[in-house]
Amino acid sequence: MKKTLQIVGLVALGILFFWLFGLKLIIKLFKGRSMPCPSSLSWLVDLPIRRRYMRPVLDRVGIRPGETVLELGPGPGMFTIDAARRLAPGGKLIAVDIQPEMIAQVKERVHKAGLTNVETHVASAYELPLEDASVDRAFLVTVLPEIPDPVRGLREIYRVLKPGGIFSTTEEFLDPDYPRRKTTIAWAETAGFQQAECYGNGLVYTLNFRKPTR
Repeated sequence: MKKTLQIVGLVALGILFFWLFGLKLIIKLFKGRSMPCPSSLSWLVDLPIRRRYMRPVLDRVGIRPGETVLELGPGPGMFTIDAARRLAPGGKLIAVDIQPEMIAQVKERVHKAGLTNVETHVASAYELPLEDASVDRAFLVTVLPEIPDPVRGLREIYRVLKPGGIFSTTEEFLDPDYPRRKTTIAWAETAGFQQAECYGNGLVYTLNFRKPTR
């Protein structure tokens, strides 16, 4: 009986994954490539099962207490609360998203969590509301290929990172915009970054890059 339930559970998960993939693919076909997930479908990226298999992401990002960290494209804030807590004491998380509706969801989560070290902005990836060399670390989760010009967006991240700062990007295979590792590496190197670490596999990978200290 237990084995049967496990099989049924796996089949159900498989159906769910393919359904979610198909739904996002339909959105992509109608809206075109390099478009952020609509706020009305934010629940798709915040399902319990996704939170479970994406759990290692922030460990790979390497957030440290006291840092100033940029989260670009937080969506509904799936990673925001945990990231902000890891920065205590003394650290600050800056969440920037182009969609006001997504930032509204982030603010609500932050308020419910009672956090005071999160700063939010509605802004384009091409015009970050931050000073040059003002953040220690920046991370994106399944966001980079949704930026129409990824290299331009990465150059803006490069601008706001301190010399020696880390840029981290995570991608998952179920995302129709999924870029291969070599594509992501090429984008980052074109923007001036140096590859530092690689984690994960073909299903979910995280690449960390460093801004040169020169």
